[in-house]
Amino acid sequence: MKTKIGILTILLLGLCFAGCNKDSTLPEQTEQRKVYLYVNTFAFNRINQYYLWNEEVAAALKDWKTADEPIAKVQSVRYRDDRWTLLTDDVDSFYDSTTGHRKGFGFEVGMDLSAAQLIVLYTYAGSPAEEAGLKRGDAITSLNGSPIPTQDYSAFIKQALRNKDRVTLGMKSGATIQLTARDMYENPVLLSKIFDCGGKKVGYLAYTSFTLDSYKDLISICKAFKQAGVSELILDLRYNGGGFVLAEQFFASMLAPEAEVKAKSVLSTEVYNSKLTAQYAKEGVDNRSYFTTEFKFSTTDGQKYDFSTADANLGLSRLYAIVSSGTASASEALLCDLYPYMDITLVGAQTHGKFCTGWLFRGPDFYKETADESREKGVDPDEGKRYTENWALYLMYARFADKDGVTRCMPDGLTPDYAVKDNPKNPCPLGDPQEDMLARALALCGYPTPAPAAHSLESTGADDAPVLQDYDRPGFGVYLKLP
Repeated sequence: MKTKIGILTILLLGLCFAGCNKDSTLPEQTEQRKVYLYVNTFAFNRINQYYLWNEEVAAALKDWKTADEPIAKVQSVRYRDDRWTLLTDDVDSFYDSTTGHRKGFGFEVGMDLSAAQLIVLYTYAGSPAEEAGLKRGDAITSLNGSPIPTQDYSAFIKQALRNKDRVTLGMKSGATIQLTARDMYENPVLLSKIFDCGGKKVGYLAYTSFTLDSYKDLISICKAFKQAGVSELILDLRYNGGGFVLAEQFFASMLAPEAEVKAKSVLSTEVYNSKLTAQYAKEGVDNRSYFTTEFKFSTTDGQKYDFSTADANLGLSRLYAIVSSGTASASEALLCDLYPYMDITLVGAQTHGKFCTGWLFRGPDFYKETADESREKGVDPDEGKRYTENWALYLMYARFADKDGVTRCMPDGLTPDYAVKDNPKNPCPLGDPQEDMLARALALCGYPTPAPAAHSLESTGADDAPVLQDYDRPGFGVYLKLP
């Protein structure tokens, strides 16, 4: 994996300290102003260098002052097509949300506006929620004794569930469930099954996040599918909001035609801003990634990975993907990258439309890389590292595209071939052949299943469909490049 960080930093550091602050003297040296100074300097530099739309926001960059509140400033600077770039002062929580390793309750919900309640979408294996008996379709009417509001409900839910040790759920059934959070791995590989569709073996896999640690289960499942003679796959990505670029790459190499993987054909390309494009061309940096079976890399938190997917390639003839508005980023990239290599049928609803790759830039790394230049400008890099210790910028630095440079999900997401609404009020669990979205996909495969059962408990009209949002994860639509 080629390292791309830091190529232009020295060239632009002077611009930041000289131009980012229009005053000739630094702001009053309070602790907060020092934080603002160092965080703004770091964020300005990274956006000016790496941002996909840096030319489009050039005027806003010129108006950036080091005394500005940095989180709001970054949000105000980002380009109109960018819904994902953000600055955080809690980098550990952000990063943990992408790895699957975090402290939590182990369930995900959708908001049912029609009834002012939350609907459980699924629970993670071994989680407090699963152990308490929560299951898909359960309705929650209150959190910690407070009813679910229909206005500003997202902030309410985040306040109740994120970074909390305990929560009390008031259930529509009248029961009260108390959950205690624990440190756990929320395994995104929810379940897998094999269906016999008139003598043809069709696999089903529900996958909720492209985490690096999911490779073990994905390899195991793909090997089992291969041994069973699975030739087609129903991949359930309806709740998958993204993850790591490398996870998308190793999963794609398990699904693509084996001949393309062995030939190390082009999997995807990246499109950068003009400044970065010119610099990478000069440096000889390849903007393409390739199918491969060998993966060896390390993360910034010291995790080392070394594995092979050589025996896990399915060589699919057709892929059916179950998608929704919650299908974003790496999920969309996977489908876009595989379109040139296989027949893909989409079942569900329009995807999110996250067509960019983000990079998590950490504040201390910037001051470490620019230490000499900082000192020449009269700035203490050690102080810079200290004041930006918990800060990071999740920055859209590239548009992802397939081998031909096409980004099918830009700008509004992928359109399904067969429109089916997700209905978690349907008491059928994920993987049940009468669950609405899976039933439609199975019918396309030739599975002899009746139409989904009529559910008398709740209406399935469009106005009653739960609003699917990712309340727990700060970076919905994350597609993260490893530094």
